[in-house]
Amino acid sequence: MPRRHRSHSMELKRQFVAEYNAGETLHGLSKRHDVCRNLIRIWIAKAEAG
Repeated sequence: MPRRHRSHSMELKRQFVAEYNAGETLHGLSKRHDVCRNLIRIWIAKAEAG
């Protein structure tokens, strides 16, 4: 079953980045929030780039 397109708020994206920076793994974040790991990677890269 294909995943549906969802939009995520900037606050939620910042929360993902903060949890990752605090030591959470991409796999853990992905499983807990049902979000693709690659999408989280993109958010982290954008946050690090400024």
